[in-house]
Amino acid sequence: MNCKKCPLNIDSPNFKPVMLKKVPLQLRALFICNDGCSIETGNKSLFDCSDLCGRDLWVLSFVGCNERFAVEKAADTLDKLVAGGHSELLCNLFENASYEVRRDLWLRMTCNYPERLYMFDTLFERESLAPLEPGQFPDEFHIYQHQMLFGRAASMTGIDDL
Repeated sequence: MNCKKCPLNIDSPNFKPVMLKKVPLQLRALFICNDGCSIETGNKSLFDCSDLCGRDLWVLSFVGCNERFAVEKAADTLDKLVAGGHSELLCNLFENASYEVRRDLWLRMTCNYPERLYMFDTLFERESLAPLEPGQFPDEFHIYQHQMLFGRAASMTGIDDL
């Protein structure tokens, strides 16, 4: 997404302050992007030191509520999380997303970043699955896919069935 068109960018003509009503007043500044800030001028925002922005924080915070903007931008956030090596946040994105969003993100991940699937090792290991080696698919890859799509709910139903 172009920052000039982002509804969270205060400098954008598309800025929508009404979106921020979902956030407590004390936290609203975290979600507001200010395209005019730069490191050279000394006006650093919270995200200047990383490759993440307020939109990514919005997605991570509201994808679990199926908030429209968060769902629409989840794929862009996935790309940034993978590129930045933020495996904890990537796992958080998958854990909180609905099945439909997880499915789309998983397809994007396996098509565009199959060599980075090891970023989910924390989720796999929690379910007693072996960690993935970078760039390799295990023989039982369908088990890993099932875990990513259905998450902890899948393993809990298995326990109840015993």
